[in-house]
Amino acid sequence: MPSFWTVLVSGGKRPYDAWTFLVVPNHVVEKLGSKRAQVRGTIRGVHFTGTVSRGEGVYRMPVPRDLQMKARIACGDQVRVSMQLDSEPRLVGVPPELQELLAADPTLAKRFADLPPAHRRAWAAHVAEAKRPDTRARRAAKAADGIRNKTFPGA
Repeated sequence: MPSFWTVLVSGGKRPYDAWTFLVVPNHVVEKLGSKRAQVRGTIRGVHFTGTVSRGEGVYRMPVPRDLQMKARIACGDQVRVSMQLDSEPRLVGVPPELQELLAADPTLAKRFADLPPAHRRAWAAHVAEAKRPDTRARRAAKAADGIRNKTFPGA
């Protein structure tokens, strides 16, 4: 598994200014063979999966807070990362209310499928975590705009 040194940085624009990213050097992106790549690897011995994409002028991957805590890393740290392409499909459990919405609108279904896994998981969880059926249906209906605009729930 190829490895490299990089630095953890925060995003510069809302809503990403509260996120931590690891910068992926251009030569690593070239080896991955894709400008938007699903990857897996380790940081300080802690395993992760993620998506490398271009943002704010560099290739980067979000580093979730739980990964930061497990690896004992923070924004500003220089870390050694091992990373390779992840060819395993990333399945997202889509609740029935959201499935119905997507089945009724093929264009929306295509947009949902094209979202990064984190966005798909966020919308699925947002709908599924509601306790009442009417709340799940209402959230699914509101999800259409968020999916079209590529935003997270509540953003």
